[in-house]
Amino acid sequence: MEIVNGKHFSITDPQEVSTVIYRINKSDKSLEDFAPKYTIERLLYSEELKGDLKKKTFFVDSPKEEGEQLVFLSFGKEKVVVNMGVLEGDKVRISKKPMPIKFNTLYSEEETEYKEFRYTPNLQRPISIIDPETTEEVKPVLYLDKETNEVRGKCKLKPYKSYFAFEVRDMKDE
Repeated sequence: MEIVNGKHFSITDPQEVSTVIYRINKSDKSLEDFAPKYTIERLLYSEELKGDLKKKTFFVDSPKEEGEQLVFLSFGKEKVVVNMGVLEGDKVRISKKPMPIKFNTLYSEEETEYKEFRYTPNLQRPISIIDPETTEEVKPVLYLDKETNEVRGKCKLKPYKSYFAFEVRDMKDE
């Protein structure tokens, strides 16, 4: 029998909102030249309906003793609310005010490919593109860029549709 060390916590979403949560992982210093400084990991969850509300229980495997930084993305009809949070021990603290975010919109009236991804050796990427209707990530197709000899990814985006893209980085990186 395998024993899993982890924590869980629950949130409640109204009917027209769907929240997903990511854990922020800092890359090993020895990989900084080849990998993004931060990677993200989407938390798994279970969901149950309670009247007009959705109770979601999120799971964090092997949380660090010093705590875990979390990003909460709540997708509504035409907007995304972004909050930061911290899991410390058995408590989750969420920022009281949504974080101001600098962003670009990915929108096209033609089917297109977005090709500007750089991958780490374990294929985690620093940029995530999410379909706001389903809250699922748009999965890239991997290819070898023969000019740079790097593994890259490209995502097919549907025309007349909006997507949410985000990347975690330090403020001083801008």
